[in-house]
Amino acid sequence: MIATAPFSGCIRGLLAEMLAEAYAPLLVELPAEKREELLADWRCYDTAVHDEPDTVGSAGFLTLIDGSVIGFGSWDPRGWPDIGQIGHNCIRPRHQHRGFGRQQVEQILGILRSKGFRLARVRTDAHPFFTPARRMYEACGFRDAGREAGSLLEACDTVVYELELSV
Repeated sequence: MIATAPFSGCIRGLLAEMLAEAYAPLLVELPAEKREELLADWRCYDTAVHDEPDTVGSAGFLTLIDGSVIGFGSWDPRGWPDIGQIGHNCIRPRHQHRGFGRQQVEQILGILRSKGFRLARVRTDAHPFFTPARRMYEACGFRDAGREAGSLLEACDTVVYELELSV
C-alpha cells in the first residue's frame, strides 16, 4: 500500500525529473524540438508547484513506499464542480507494473469525490507507450469518451476518458 505526502515536502526539480524518468523510452522517439518542449513544460509545472503552493502546489501529492518517493499524482480543480481533470501523474520505472499507478489514481478519485466533483476526466495518448495507462484508467472505471487530434507524437490522437463520480 502506498502512502502520500504533500508536494511541500519535495525538492525543486523532483517532479520534472520523475516525469523524464517515466517517459524516457518515449522521449527518444520524439524529435529534439518536441522533446525539449516537453521537458520545458515539466520544469515549468515543477516550478509552479513550488511557487504557487496554494493553487498548483495544493492539487497533488507525492507517492511513497517505506518513506521513499516513487511517484506523484495531481489534478486540476478549476472545473469544479463539474469536472476534475487528472493531471500529471507518474510512477518511477522501477516501481511500475505493480499496481501503484492505479492506487494513485484511486486516491485522486477519492479526493475529487470528497470535493464534490461530478465527473473525472483524463487525457492520454493513443501511442502504444501509453497502453498500460489506458488499461489502468479503464480498470479504474473510466470510459472512453472520444478522441482529440494531436498528441506528443504527430501521428497519434489523444484519448479522453471520463468517469462519473458519486459523492
